[in-house]
Amino acid sequence: MIQFIKFGSELEYLPINTNGKKYYVQLREGVNAGFPSPAEDFLNDRISLDELYLSKIESTFVNRVKGLSMYPDYLENDILILRSDYEPQHGDDVVVSINSSEYTLKRYDKINSKLVALNPEYTNSVIINEDDEVVILGVVDALVRNIKKRR
Repeated sequence: MIQFIKFGSELEYLPINTNGKKYYVQLREGVNAGFPSPAEDFLNDRISLDELYLSKIESTFVNRVKGLSMYPDYLENDILILRSDYEPQHGDDVVVSINSSEYTLKRYDKINSKLVALNPEYTNSVIINEDDEVVILGVVDALVRNIKKRR
């Protein structure tokens, strides 16, 4: 049986372009709520966000959240970095398909064998039965959220 990945209306697939130039940002230890240290000017650690989040490109998927079933933890247009090489643990958020349905984002309740929508307005928690075909595309590894205020 051949199956194709179909994303539901709550997810948008974002392809990963691996042919681009890498950009680095200066890495700071944290945000200081007091006065900055004069030594901060000498920090040379830098990171590339693609190296940090896309280090295993063959097992990484990127999706954009398009629905509200996982609100308030996930907002529309949040970007999810998924890893297909992680084994889902209790409480992980996963992109999953049940019985060849479209892929959707849900919280994995391993103890009770179910998938849970976090938004109380959604009552679509799904009990996973032994005869169900469950395909987990990936576990949410990182969340990117644009918090820039619009003026």
